[in-house]
Amino acid sequence: MAHDTSLTERREPSGLRPWLVVGVGLGTLGLVATVLGAVWLFQRFGGSPAPASFKPTVFAPPQLQSDPAGDLRDYQAAQYARLTGYAWADRELGLVQIPIERAMAMIASRGSGAFDPLDPARIPDPRR
Repeated sequence: MAHDTSLTERREPSGLRPWLVVGVGLGTLGLVATVLGAVWLFQRFGGSPAPASFKPTVFAPPQLQSDPAGDLRDYQAAQYARLTGYAWADRELGLVQIPIERAMAMIASRGSGAFDPLDPARIPDPRR
């Protein structure tokens, strides 16, 4: 027959010490009170000046457009002129900007080799 044990003997004993929980709680409360007291003392006796003594900064006024539609037309006209005209990209290197239509026609005229490199490879062939 199985030995009948009482309920208190079968329970797992509590390893928690109540005085330790109370001590941690009181320690936390004391730390919070100390920090709040130090902040109050610093602000009261030796802290920074009051916020009322700061002068507000003046923001720059907004720069509004007097004619937004005209500004947009001018911008689009400048972009159109850049896409349809000739100009120097780098005069010293001899690079020019050409109209976009002319550039597309040049690429289309190359046919299937349109995306082949224009310049020969600069690295010598290692198989020679």
